[in-house]
Amino acid sequence: MAKKLTITDYLRLAAPLSDVDRQIVSMLQADGRQSFAQIARDVGIAEKTVGQRVRHLLDEGVIQITALTDPRVLGYGAAALLGLTTDPKVPASRIAEALKKIPAIDYVIIATGRFALYAEILCSGMSKLQETIEANIGPIVGINSIEVFPYLNLHYQNAHFASARSKSEAHEGIRPRELDQTDKNIVRALSRDGRASFQQIADDLNISETQVRTRVKQLTESRILEVIALINPMGFEYRSMALVALRAAPGHRVAELADALACLPNTTYVAICAGRFDIFTEIICRSEHELLEIIDNEVRSWPSVACAEVSIYIDLHYKRLTPIRDDDAQLLGTARSTER
Repeated sequence: MAKKLTITDYLRLAAPLSDVDRQIVSMLQADGRQSFAQIARDVGIAEKTVGQRVRHLLDEGVIQITALTDPRVLGYGAAALLGLTTDPKVPASRIAEALKKIPAIDYVIIATGRFALYAEILCSGMSKLQETIEANIGPIVGINSIEVFPYLNLHYQNAHFASARSKSEAHEGIRPRELDQTDKNIVRALSRDGRASFQQIADDLNISETQVRTRVKQLTESRILEVIALINPMGFEYRSMALVALRAAPGHRVAELADALACLPNTTYVAICAGRFDIFTEIICRSEHELLEIIDNEVRSWPSVACAEVSIYIDLHYKRLTPIRDDDAQLLGTARSTER
């Protein structure tokens, strides 16, 4: 049985996966609820072997099968990207480890460029977000400054990396939408366990299994939800990744630029922000040459882009989101033990 993951579990950068494991992960990236029997037929191995390999990947923290959705559905009313400058005497990796201990942080990047580190933070509201920054992040030894880029709109996300490269119509990424409470409850259940049975979810919510099945189908087709195997892309052949900060040119709408970026091959994330930049977008590639072509031939050449700053990933720490706890004071964590 797979271990129970906690909110502080980050996806592990595993040793190179076997060809079989890579095929299994690719299929679960496309559909996290795909049956082991179907995977076994497509890969050409026994169904029992598929189950064993998936359990191993889950136990080792290489993958997490979860619901990819708008964080607001999970109770996160405020989100921001933090750009951190650091003391050169303190290794960025040490600061990243301290940041990972804060439950409100789900994404830590060690990068080149203006900021040595980026961290994505999600909380119930802006006051809790500010409290977390002041009480938990600011005291970390080695952080010189924190620049906060509050999200105005998490415009696009796509953790199915193969489709992000080709912008497959079957996996067009997740866009924010308003949901009723029943839909929210279903999504939250799948965020805890992407392969939970529809019958179990129905029993927990006191509705019919048919209702759950129908609603999940509608949510998926409406691009509000994807059940997917998350994996750290830097451990799955995508070694060239960048976070690109952009300012829109005068006379051009930020939302239109965000739409164009979402349609661009290799983009996996587009957030419209407040602050000195209008947009942050993530680009994942298999090589530096591919990354350069996209940035140079596409992004920098657009008339709607006034400025583009590129930060290359050196390392990435990445975890799934689970529903926010009712007593979200828990999200403040205990990062006060930060190597004083």
